[in-house]
Formats: sequence, C-alpha cells, structure tokens
Amino acid sequence: MKKKFIYLFIFVTATVFAQDIDLNIGETKSKNYFEEFDFEFIRDKIIVPVEIQGVTYKFMLDTGAPNIISKEINDLIKPQLLKTIPITDASGIKAKLKVVSIEKLNFGNIIFENTATLVYDLRANFVFKCFGIDGFIGSNMLRNSIIQIDAGLKKIRLTDNIKNLSLSKKESNKIELIGAQSSPYLWINLQGKKSGKEQVLIDTGMGGLYDISHKHYDVFKKEKIFTEIGESVGASSLGLFGDVPVEKHIRLHLPLLKINELEIENCITNTINDNNSRIGTQLLEYAVITIDYVNKRFYLNPKSKKVNIEKSEFNFTRTLKNEKLIIGFVWDTELNKKISYGDEILEINGKEIEICDLVTQDLISENEGDIKLKVKPQKGEIFEIIINKKLPK
Repeated sequence: MKKKFIYLFIFVTATVFAQDIDLNIGETKSKNYFEEFDFEFIRDKIIVPVEIQGVTYKFMLDTGAPNIISKEINDLIKPQLLKTIPITDASGIKAKLKVVSIEKLNFGNIIFENTATLVYDLRANFVFKCFGIDGFIGSNMLRNSIIQIDAGLKKIRLTDNIKNLSLSKKESNKIELIGAQSSPYLWINLQGKKSGKEQVLIDTGMGGLYDISHKHYDVFKKEKIFTEIGESVGASSLGLFGDVPVEKHIRLHLPLLKINELEIENCITNTINDNNSRIGTQLLEYAVITIDYVNKRFYLNPKSKKVNIEKSEFNFTRTLKNEKLIIGFVWDTELNKKISYGDEILEINGKEIEICDLVTQDLISENEGDIKLKVKPQKGEIFEIIINKKLPK
C-alpha cells in the first residue's frame, strides 16, 4: 500500500505520517479570478486575513504546510470530520489530529470550498499564541492557484490565470508538487570549488534564506561545494508537541547560491535534521516571488541580478524552551567557552525578556555592533557578557 507523508514547516517542524491520506481536496468555483490584498509581515512570517462564516481571522501563509485551523474555530463552526491521523513531530512525540472539511473559506475574496484542513490547538503553543494566529493557509488549498508575494508593497496577488500577472517565462523555472499536500519543490544551483544542484522546498513558513538537510549535505560534502566553518551541539527550533533533540549541526559557507537567475553570494547556512532542504522568506528581501501551482512554475523578479549577503554576525543563535529564551547553537569556539546550549538569557542590552516580544519582535538590531547579555548558565553564577559581531569564518 502506498504511503504518503504530510510535512508541517512552521516555526516548528513536524512530520505527519499515515496511510492513504490525501489533503488535496477542495476547489474554488471562480474562474479567471484576480485579487490583490494586503498582508502583515511580522518577523518574516506572512500573516493574512481569512474569512470563515462571516468572521475574519488571522492566518499564516505557509507553503510548507497544509491548511490548519485552530481548535477554537473548529469548535465554533463544527465542520465535517473526514478522519483522524497520527502525527510524529520533530522531537519524536506522537499525537493525533483531526482532518476536517471546511465548507467555505474566503481568501482574498475568493471562496475556497470543501478544503481538507487539519485541526490543532494553536493556543497550547505559546509561539502561535503570541502571534495571535488562528490557522494556516497551505499548499493543498493553493494547488490550483497562482500566488504572488510582494514584500516591498506587502501585497499578495492571487489568480488562476498567469496572464493576469506581468511575468516573463524566462524568469521562471519548473517546480514539482510533491506529496499529499502539493508541496512546491524547486531545483537550485550551488557553487563552490565545484557545482551542484539541489531540490528544495519553497517554504513561506520558514524565516531565513536557505537551510540544508543533513542528508543532502552528506552527499555534497564530498564535492567541495560548501566550506565547513563551525559545528555546535544544541537546538534551534521547537517541535510541534515539545522540544527537539539536542544534536550536533554544521555551519557552512556557500560561495554562490543561484535561484532562477538571482545570484546570491556568500550564503551562510547550517544543517537541519530533516529529509528536505528549503528556501524561506528572506528571499523576499531580494525579489518578488510567484508560485504558479497551475502551470508548475516558480517566478523570481529580483531587485538586482546579484546580491552579496556577507555580513558580520554574533555567531550564536537563540531559541525558546519552557517559555524562556536560551542559547541555541554557538558557532564560535572561543565564545563557546563562555556560553553554551541551554544557558538562559535574562536580559539583552539591559532590558528584561518579555516572552511574546521574543516571538514577534527582533530584539537585536542589525545595526548593533555588539550586545550585552545577562546570562544564567545551567551551572554556576549569573554573569554578564559583551559579544561582538564577527565575519563568519
């Protein structure tokens, strides 16, 4: 019996596994439609208005996920139950989620009917609660549409006819819609001393530019495409139902990342424990993107054909655990003698930590050359440390 997988790439990563699941259910009766509407861009997350039964909700646009509604919406509208499916999240914790059929959902004044949708208690996860989101618009609902995202104007354009958008096919590449939720995958080019190609998920639920799967890197490291510039034991995300395992990851320098005709120089990435590599919403800083699910094309209209993203960094990451801000990965070996995974950050530049500010605001400005942290280590006394930016090397 053929098995299908559903992947949720949000702030957290979960793998939904069951037999005979297909979320590619539902349609819109509109033809040759075109809608343009505003969205909010909060910490690289695309927040859009969605109407269900006359009530407007805040949903996240996440092409790496299927449609999801909150438990509260489910209890209010009481949709038809299709089935219940088992889920295993990134930390290995298992649970079951309902799959329901949403009779009507308005997205940009386009009515989507009978869309297969997962039900999840979003309020049980403080990250989702801080964003105040009520659900997710995923690729299974968009599979018969064309969606353009313009972060500069904070506009989304939604249509079913590519002629409604001013695009040139020369600025596009083929995509493949994979799996039970029509996830869009694109081939990108990687160049170091040697060159290679990789198929990646186009994931608008992911902040950042490019994450590489550990499994993919195991293949590429023999080809001298990437340069290893650090390794660290830690964690940098949350599982859907809990903390992800603490593991070793590798930091990498990629001289050239080419997406369609856009050349991105000096890309810094790190490995992730997932079967798939992915590109995220940082790409919207450099281009307007269009995912054409109908004709299976990906368009990129860049501000310039080449961008160099080399910059100094603090060389550590932050993550959340038990509703506290902690050190994630520490890529600098000297810094790692002072801070390490699990150390709690109590203050940043003299300001105490508010949990929702961590999620919805960037507490460290790009313009700051150094930061002062008050740290509570897992062992020992609370201390303060000033960390300077350095070029990754």
